[in-house]
Parts: sequence; structure tokens; C-alpha cells
Amino acid sequence: MNLERLNYLATASLDRLVSDIPANLYRYRAGDFTDMVDAGGWSIELNYEADLSAMQELDSSSSPQAEIENSIRVWQCFHDMTPALACEGRVWARLSHVECLDYSRERWLITDDDTKAVEQIKKHFFAPTLNSCRDDHAISRLWWNAKIAKTLRPEDQRSALELFLAKADIRKSVVERSVLFSRPVIGRAILRIMERDDWATAREVNFRELMNAVNFLGGGIVFELYSDKKMDQFLDLCRNRAEEVINQKAA
Repeated sequence: MNLERLNYLATASLDRLVSDIPANLYRYRAGDFTDMVDAGGWSIELNYEADLSAMQELDSSSSPQAEIENSIRVWQCFHDMTPALACEGRVWARLSHVECLDYSRERWLITDDDTKAVEQIKKHFFAPTLNSCRDDHAISRLWWNAKIAKTLRPEDQRSALELFLAKADIRKSVVERSVLFSRPVIGRAILRIMERDDWATAREVNFRELMNAVNFLGGGIVFELYSDKKMDQFLDLCRNRAEEVINQKAA
């Protein structure tokens, strides 16, 4: 294991990168930022060590399997990173501009249209908010995938990833609902119904209405007192309600 100190961008460096995106398009497409790193003062060393070797193995394809494997690799590197540090956009911006530059640009395919390219870079190379860290940044979204999976199913992180990364719309519905991982008893029950009932994830509308039913029927319930069996019964009730709502809308 080759541990090295993690770096994050200095505030001035970050601000300059954001303002200079149009001028640096050639760097994002085919160049690099080595000269800036070598000039010194561009980034700051953290009191945090990680083995970044696995980051060189990230798969830039957009398949669900690649997303799963990449999430596991990023977790291997940063498994002991605190959520507070994981919300620090300057850490992830440094990684996407230096150590993970090749993966970031290959995965998110910077377009030849300069205007659109600027927007792609802002979205996937910078992480100014919690939502952008969780949902958009090329590297940090992988960490959050793994963090949520580990929270919901600590004994089998991979199977949790396989469930909610199977489809992009399912990932969006799961990850954007903080209650599913702030209250793991609910999140674990969601994973179980996804495993045992194909209807739940057959269509985006099915899963969305299932989540709506959980919110509607679950208000005020202290689920933390429920057994797994009782939680599963509640989810079955929500599933039936969701199907009724969909059928009524279709009638």
C-alpha cells in the first residue's frame, strides 16, 4: 500500500479555475494542469492519507457495472473519509483536475461545442454544494454511492450498489431521498422490496409512486421500532397503493 497525503485546492486556485474554464478548454479536452501544480501554492496538503493507486483503474464507460466497480474503488481509497470532508468540494475538484483527470474527461465526454463544454465542466469537475458532490461531480458521486450502500447494507455493500445503480433513474430516486440513508431501517426495507418484487423497479414511475406511498403512509410512524418483517409488510402495503395510483391515472 502506497499511502500519500491528499491535497485540496486553495480557494484562490479554485476561483481562478472556475473563471478560466473557457480559456482552459484545451487542458480539459487533451491537456493537463501539471504546470499549475508544479508552480506551487496551487493546492494545500491535508492531514489525511490515502492509497490513490486504485483511482488509476476507474472505468470510464457509463455502464451500471462500471459505476458499481468505480464506486467500490473510490470507497477503497477513501473508506475512512468523514462526511464533512466528503462535502469539501475543493478536495474533489483537485482530484478531477489532477489525479483523476483522464477518467473525468473520458467519462463525461467533453463536447466540441464550447458553450456546452463549459457547462459540462462546471457540473462534473467542480463540487460547490452538497447536492453537486452527491449527484454530479465525476469522483465524489462515486464516494456517495458507496457511502449510502455501506450505510444501508454494511455487510454487503456491493449488493446494495447493484440494486440502486442498476438504472440511472433509480439511483436518482434513492440518493436524492436523504431519509433512505438518514433512517437506514427504511432504506434497508426499500432494498429488500427491490430484490423480491420486480414490479418496484420495472419502470421509473413504479419506483417513484412507491416512494410517494412510503412518504404518504409513513408519516409519524417510528419505523425504528419495527422488525424487518413488519417493515416488509408496510412496504408491501405501499407497493399496493402505488400500483392503485398508477392504474387510476391510466384509466
